[in-house]
Amino acid sequence: MSLTPDLAAFALAVVVVPILVSALIAVAHFFSPKTYGKYTYDNYECGEVATGDYQAPLPLQYYFFVMAFVIFDVDFLLLLPWAGEVKALGIGVFLNVILFISIMLFGLLYAIRKGYMRWSNV
Repeated sequence: MSLTPDLAAFALAVVVVPILVSALIAVAHFFSPKTYGKYTYDNYECGEVATGDYQAPLPLQYYFFVMAFVIFDVDFLLLLPWAGEVKALGIGVFLNVILFISIMLFGLLYAIRKGYMRWSNV
């Protein structure tokens, strides 16, 4: 079996990447501070003193909004390569992408109608 350039690059990545990651983690562990000072848990450059329970859970609307953002962001990234080749792929692929976009918009409109994207309960 001969070592092709693609196989060599893959083998190099399989060997070098874990070694490099392990070395970086070891260096970070070696140089990181092991003790904490009196200012460790203070606010950084914000000027406000924290009051109350700072570990309160976030409202559920934040999670819905973030999930919708991630889903549409990933879909946009999936549509970018298609947009460059839209003429070469033909009408069938174009109709499939239109169906995909309409399903995503239907899901967004459903979430808005149900109130998942609302920031307050007003």
